[in-house]
Amino acid sequence: MIVLPGPLDHLLFLVLLVLVPLSDRHLGFRRLAAAPAEEVPLARVALYRHTLVLLWALAAALALLWLGTRRPWSDLGLAFRLTGGLGGVMLGVAVIAAVLARLNRFAPGDPSALEKLQEGAGRLARMLPADGREFSWFAVLSVSAGICEELLYRGFLVWYLGAYAALLLHPPYGFVAAAAGSSLVFGLGHAYQGPRNVLVTALVGGFLAAVVWIPGSLYAAMLVHALMDLHAGHTSYAAHAAARAAAPEA
Repeated sequence: MIVLPGPLDHLLFLVLLVLVPLSDRHLGFRRLAAAPAEEVPLARVALYRHTLVLLWALAAALALLWLGTRRPWSDLGLAFRLTGGLGGVMLGVAVIAAVLARLNRFAPGDPSALEKLQEGAGRLARMLPADGREFSWFAVLSVSAGICEELLYRGFLVWYLGAYAALLLHPPYGFVAAAAGSSLVFGLGHAYQGPRNVLVTALVGGFLAAVVWIPGSLYAAMLVHALMDLHAGHTSYAAHAAARAAAPEA
């Protein structure tokens, strides 16, 4: 028997679809983008804090909703299944992490490190950490995003859209349709990053949905998501450190 979402589920869906993109754009990124150079560090940390509060507030609202409706946590993908698929995913994560760690190290004193980063990151360069304090905040944000965004987008949204897709499609096509829809909403949730990054983020969402589908739970996707964000933040921190080391001493 298919249990369709209720009014509170519809409200949370609208929050993720509409309010999250508006909040990120108007309360966080706009201030950072408009900040003069000397105020960028403060605006950057303020953006991290704003995003942290938003992520955990939404995750807490989802948890309360699930407790109030007495739904099984496995509906959100919070079921640990020790399967061959999980082992394969974790092995793949370990290999990718090792390769990225070797490819994206900036040598101390490399004067081109920061320029390479800014060319690759584009408008997102201002969001990425530049020193140890900022990287500490960014690391907390990365882990939080891995947990909360997977719970909201690959957990709740796939369940929400999948309930309707199951009325029209047979497994596994219902999951595929729900995963595609959640990936689109995930991309729109990062609209402040620009049209190109909406597409990139949606594709990343599709990849993470596959990481959920293979082992049948969110935990591997949470880890992959957090590691991806941590890698981006550490690469930025290393590039800024290399640029500082290359600068002539005052």
